[in-house]
Amino acid sequence: MTFAQPRIARAAAPVLTLLAATGWMIFVAPAVRAEPPADAGSWKLIFNEEFDGDAADIDSRWAFENGSPGHIISSRWRENFTTENGVGRLLTKKESRGKADWTSCHMWTKQKFFYGYYEASFRYAGAPGLNNAFWIMPWNPKKTEGGHEIDINEGHYPNEVNTNIHEWYPKHHGHGKHFVREGEDLSKGFHRYGFLWTEKDLVWYYDDKEIRREPNSWCHIPGLVRLSTAVMKWAGPITDALDGASMDVQYVRVYKLEAKSSDE
Repeated sequence: MTFAQPRIARAAAPVLTLLAATGWMIFVAPAVRAEPPADAGSWKLIFNEEFDGDAADIDSRWAFENGSPGHIISSRWRENFTTENGVGRLLTKKESRGKADWTSCHMWTKQKFFYGYYEASFRYAGAPGLNNAFWIMPWNPKKTEGGHEIDINEGHYPNEVNTNIHEWYPKHHGHGKHFVREGEDLSKGFHRYGFLWTEKDLVWYYDDKEIRREPNSWCHIPGLVRLSTAVMKWAGPITDALDGASMDVQYVRVYKLEAKSSDE
C-alpha cells in the first residue's frame, strides 16, 4: 500500500484575539495554503498505524496504561481501546475502577521517534469533560534526562484545539496556545493534526495549515507517540453524555526527513 507524502504547508500569521475575562489567547487559523519548504528533501514513512489489525497486532506496537494516574478524574485501561472498521476507539465509560468513577484510555508506541513529521487523523468524543490528546513524551521514570512534553493537540469538545510545550525536569516550565475553530464541531468528522519537529523549530498544523510555530528550545531527545483520553474538569462540564463516548482515530503516521543527495 502506498501512502502520500505528508501535506506540510505554510500559512500566514494567525489572527489573534484575547479574552480578557479568561486570559486565553485564542487563535483562528486562516484558510491559506502555500508551498512546502524548498529545501525539504524527501519524506520517508517510518511508522504507520492504520488500526486494521487484531488485538495482538495492536499490542505489538503499542503499550497501554492500566491504572489511575491520580491527576485526572478517570483511570485508564487497555480494555477501553477497541478497533472497528479500521478505526481505533478510545472509549470513555462511567464505571468505578482504579479509585475513580470514570475510565478512559492512554496508549503509547513501543518505538521512540525523534525529529520528523507527525500526523494523526481523529475526531473528538461528542461530549464535554474529556481531553482528546495526541502528543509526544519520553519514557523517563528515573528523571535522568530531559523530560519534555509536546502536545500536538489536547482537544476539547466541540471545537477547541490546545497546543502545549512543557519541560518537566529539572524544573517545570512551558507555554500553550489555545485555538477555537469557529462554527465547527470536531466530533462530527475526522481532522488531521500535524506536527513538524526539527532541531530548530516546532510547527503545528490543522488540516494541512500551519497554526503555530515556535523555536525548539528544549525538545532534543526522542519520545514516544501517545494517544489518550482523560476525564477532567477543565475540559468542560462532566455529565452522563460522556458514558460510551470515544475519541476515534483513523491513523497515526510518522515521517523522517531524508536529506537531498549531494549530486542533485
